[in-house]
Amino acid sequence: MIKEAAIAFYLAVLSTIFNIFSLMPLKDKTIMLSSFGDNIEYVIDEVKKQTSSEIYILKEPRSQKTFNNIKADNIVDFTPRKVFSLIRGMYHLATGKYIFIDNYHVVLAACNFRASVKCTQLWHANGAVKYFGYRDKTIKDRRSSTYDRFKKVYSRFHYFAVGSDEMAYIFGEAFEADDSRMIKTGVPRTDFFYSREAVNNAAKKVHAALPELTGKKVLLYAPTFRDHQFELADVNLSIDLMKKSLGSEYHLLLKLHPAVKLSGFNNDEFVTDVSTGFEINSLLVSSDILITDYSSIPFEFSILNKPMIFFPYDLKEYEKERGIWFNYESYMPGPIAYSTEDIIKEIQENNFDIQKVTDFNDQWNKYSSGQSSRDLVKHIYGT
Repeated sequence: MIKEAAIAFYLAVLSTIFNIFSLMPLKDKTIMLSSFGDNIEYVIDEVKKQTSSEIYILKEPRSQKTFNNIKADNIVDFTPRKVFSLIRGMYHLATGKYIFIDNYHVVLAACNFRASVKCTQLWHANGAVKYFGYRDKTIKDRRSSTYDRFKKVYSRFHYFAVGSDEMAYIFGEAFEADDSRMIKTGVPRTDFFYSREAVNNAAKKVHAALPELTGKKVLLYAPTFRDHQFELADVNLSIDLMKKSLGSEYHLLLKLHPAVKLSGFNNDEFVTDVSTGFEINSLLVSSDILITDYSSIPFEFSILNKPMIFFPYDLKEYEKERGIWFNYESYMPGPIAYSTEDIIKEIQENNFDIQKVTDFNDQWNKYSSGQSSRDLVKHIYGT
């Protein structure tokens, strides 16, 4: 109750600030509100190439991107901990003609954009496994004031950049948006996977940083973060068993959420923690097999046409609590494993059907062809 009241007060103050700044004329500038930044980085380059619009980045604390292609004065630390920066960010949101966002940003509930403003949701994945938005199963348990705030935020999304008809459908369901608001030019950050030079350079950097990968096939374990998963033991993967069975031929990379504590864990000749310090795209192109669960990573990894193993050890519980957009066991493009022993068996027996990966990619990356950033900017700015 206290938390909800605090959020309501915070948004009321921001709404007042936004409305005051809205009395000023709109300017030819592009505002990027970043929680993640991957898609935003690619859009920035194209906005600079195709337009004269000045770009400002409102960088939320969770965003790890440095945005070296933007001058420092145009990068705003967008957090209530820095009041002046927050007010400066609200000024830009109120006076910018073009807005790009990559997440659910609660601050948008305070931003009643003018009719000529274009706010484009880039999101942070080009596919989805678990429910979100209005389909989030937890939404029915929220207070009516919380639900109303969700509705305000969702109403600010004018357009959605999508790479497939499937994702257009999901956005439509999640945010009650019709097909006319879907920009089917592909997902900007997938451009990386279509550049042979970028892919090769990224893989070289990873192998240079991790010489232990030399001569080994690389397994990448990148699971979804679960609310109760704060220790390595909670990950449900027996690294010792994998090392005993696969250590002579493979090296395992662990890409875990930063909140997971690796207490007592040490890198060795079989396993390396890459949870920090490495871009996910670089890890994907450096890996031979992906092991994951409900993450959106497979939708991008499929572009590389490499095998995947799916490890949904808590599938029934997850489906009940979170909800999944499709029949997981029959839909995902790789073998389903429910234990470490199952994972080892699938790898040793090479139980992979690459045609399923190809078909999955054709479906989910239908509009992503290596020029998504360029085509999106052309669409939004009319260049």
